[in-house]
Amino acid sequence: MGALHVVCWVLTSSFAAWLLLRLIPAGLDSRRPLTELIALCPYAAVGEALFTVVSYGSGDWGCGILGSIFTAWEIWFMRSYFFGKRPKASGPLLTVMTLNCRYGRADADEIEKFAEKEGVDVLALQEVSPELKEKVSRFASFPYQASGEESGEDNGGFNMILSRKKPLASMPSSVDLCAAQCPAIKLEFEGKTLLAASVHPKSPHRGGAYWGWGVSHLASFLCYLGEEVRMPKFCPKLGLKEPKAEKRADYALVMGDMNSSLDLPSFRAVLRSGMKDSSMDAHTGPHPTFPATWKGWHEALELDHVLHSSGLRSYFVKTKKISGSDHLALVSRLGKEKGASTIL
Repeated sequence: MGALHVVCWVLTSSFAAWLLLRLIPAGLDSRRPLTELIALCPYAAVGEALFTVVSYGSGDWGCGILGSIFTAWEIWFMRSYFFGKRPKASGPLLTVMTLNCRYGRADADEIEKFAEKEGVDVLALQEVSPELKEKVSRFASFPYQASGEESGEDNGGFNMILSRKKPLASMPSSVDLCAAQCPAIKLEFEGKTLLAASVHPKSPHRGGAYWGWGVSHLASFLCYLGEEVRMPKFCPKLGLKEPKAEKRADYALVMGDMNSSLDLPSFRAVLRSGMKDSSMDAHTGPHPTFPATWKGWHEALELDHVLHSSGLRSYFVKTKKISGSDHLALVSRLGKEKGASTIL
């Protein structure tokens, strides 16, 4: 066996083992460095596809077949992003936008102008600083604002949620993600009550247990719809109070930098609990949002999400670079759901 064949077998097998980490039980991925390794699986998939081509080109069919199996699995794994009906929107739509403001450095004027251009109805911001909050408070298009209180749990800043329309109610804190408070508002949408929240679970480098708790408990927003939510068996136990399952809204809409992607089992557990990802729902491909500041490097990780409960459907998703932020802004247009759409 030639040196090239040996290299192909070693790397193809290594990338395959890397991709298989996605299959560990939800909750176990909170144990570092598993969190980071699994989050970077898209890079392993690219490497697998590359060495599959090299293997076939060098005449090593055995290694090529192994790589083909995992390349095919990658396509299957991403199926909800591409496959499924794309119905045309009908009826009123709600346009929402989320942005991680990177320690409050994001350009406030750009945020306002882009939100105005896209006709955003609800704007969720994370990593807001007091200085940025002062500028945001003057947004003429978003007179109704709710903000989390600053605390030692903030990761890069606090969260805000803004609305064009007067909300039915607002709260500075909703679900406890053991991170920055999650401000939320209730809006009337199509004769129903919609709960919308801005969230930012802690990143893994701030503690695997904090990350694991925060991501897993994104599903707890369904408690506001009166649904009982069961956390993954291996979800970290932090002894924090969880919301009581009591119907206080008809729809749930959760937006923010969630420091997780489809690759991570804990995030997939949230989707299986009943939340849907707008990017997957639209079937127009993934919308990576990070890192947005590395020169010569395209965004690779889809860390920012708009999640919604059953009853809503995402019809459109786009991203936009905002000066000062290392994340792209994510915009989604949602309406009433007309049939199931997400495959998971």
